[in-house]
Amino acid sequence: MSKRVSNIPQRMPLEELAVDLLFEALGEDRYNRSMLEYAYLISLIPPLKEAIHLVNQRLQQLNETGQQRFSAICYFKSGDLAPRYVPFPSKISIETLRMGLLRLGFRTPKWRKSN
Repeated sequence: MSKRVSNIPQRMPLEELAVDLLFEALGEDRYNRSMLEYAYLISLIPPLKEAIHLVNQRLQQLNETGQQRFSAICYFKSGDLAPRYVPFPSKISIETLRMGLLRLGFRTPKWRKSN
C-alpha cells in the first residue's frame, strides 16, 4: 500500500479562525459559495494590515462580551494519541492571517527572491 503525499499544506485551526473572523467583520460568510461568489469574497479582502486590524478588533469584541465560539482551540491530526487544547486567543498575528488566507485560497503568494 502506497502512502499518499499531499502538496497542500495542512490548515491550522487558528488560521481557520482568523479567516472566519475576517469575513465575519466584513459581514460575509465564506462557506457554500459559487465560484463567482468566492471571487467576490476575494475582492472584499482589504490590504493585510487593515485586515488584521479588523480581525483583532472582532476578536476583542468577542472576548469582551464573552461570546467566543469555543473556550479553547483543539489541535488534533491523524496519528495523534490525544487532542491538544490551547486557550482562545486574545490577539492574532499578521502572519497567521496571511498563512490562513494563502492556505484557504483567498490570497496568492507573493513573489520571493530566490537565494
